[in-house]
Amino acid sequence: MKSLRDALSLDELRGKKERFFAVSMSILYLGTGLSYSSLAIYLIRYAGLSPSVYGAGMSVAAVVGIAAGPLAGWLADRRDGHAVYAALVWLMGIATLSFTVAPGWVALVLLSVLVACGRGSAAVIGALIGRAVDAERRVPYRAVLKSLSNVAMVVGLSLGALVLGFGSVVAFRVSFAVEAMTFVVAGMLVRTAGKRLAPKRADAARADEPGAGRANVLRDRRFVLLTIANGVLTLSESMITIALPLWVLGRMHVPLWLVSVALVVQTGGIVVCQIPVSRRVTDVPTAARAARLGALLLAAAAVLFPVGARADRGAIAVAAIVGIALAVVGGEVLYGTASWCFLYDLAPESALGRYQGFYNMGFDLSMIVAPSLFGWFASTGTQIGWFSLAAVFLVTGLALTPLTRRRPPRAQPEHSTRPPA
Repeated sequence: MKSLRDALSLDELRGKKERFFAVSMSILYLGTGLSYSSLAIYLIRYAGLSPSVYGAGMSVAAVVGIAAGPLAGWLADRRDGHAVYAALVWLMGIATLSFTVAPGWVALVLLSVLVACGRGSAAVIGALIGRAVDAERRVPYRAVLKSLSNVAMVVGLSLGALVLGFGSVVAFRVSFAVEAMTFVVAGMLVRTAGKRLAPKRADAARADEPGAGRANVLRDRRFVLLTIANGVLTLSESMITIALPLWVLGRMHVPLWLVSVALVVQTGGIVVCQIPVSRRVTDVPTAARAARLGALLLAAAAVLFPVGARADRGAIAVAAIVGIALAVVGGEVLYGTASWCFLYDLAPESALGRYQGFYNMGFDLSMIVAPSLFGWFASTGTQIGWFSLAAVFLVTGLALTPLTRRRPPRAQPEHSTRPPA
């Protein structure tokens, strides 16, 4: 209960800027949750899109979103990030409101706009947090934000369920209008934080850093490998939302409402556990240990899928589902906390936006791969696939230690003090 109170309280946030960001993100996730489950139904039922066309449009939008993150991050490094973020979120609001009147082909374009701006804004807000919050407090602050965002998302999903309950075109359009307003307010809060609250001295000084504005993420091989590792481990984000429903439906004989129980455990567990875990991840070595343990738990979750299928029904099958939910929560919380520490430690202060955008590409790619991968697992009933995934999780977790180890400083050449001959 103390952890829950911490998650719902703004008392731990220091300064108006941190509170502005926290309230903005909560409002943003409230609006996102409102249409999370209703957008597809509206576009298919009322905008005239077929399921196959909608799926193709989402695939195109996902590819566009992958490119949008690094581009928006680069722009945030060169311009006022608060203004960039506000512009992206306001474009999301315009696109959402336009769904109410757009014909089918325009809706496909709006999908790409919505996803691209969403991924771009995620990169920008990560950079803004890195510049607004002291280095030793970035990880706990991100934990508070994630807890608040999850609570807001649940509220939004609940409101979205009411919209689906009414089911009328008017209900859908009113929800889109309300969501658009949440995006407008979220952008205004961040923009206000940038205009009225004094920036940190580091913000003003970063333009004078050596190499500022010229950092090339692709040349940083260690960070590229870390991004790939992030993509592998964030496959777990879809284990409850995609893999478990498909697996239960096709390979087990248990009530489908157990999937909803697993979703509640996942969301509630992140809210309750995220902040306490963040307080224990204080530097890169502790983050590496947390990531290894998180990868171990994700591997255990993968192994429990075939265990549940072997049991098929009864108490062991139910225990496997609950075990999957708990293991995924533990793995996501531990690795998620560690990944924030890795990102801010390895990214140059002058290029936080670009590094944040590039790092998020790992997550974006995993969201594209996961539906096909887990769909294949469920359709074939493969067990070797789950055991192989568990092994990949373990190897990736172990690889994070050498990837994130600090490099020794380069020896400076000695300059002769003898006068020239």
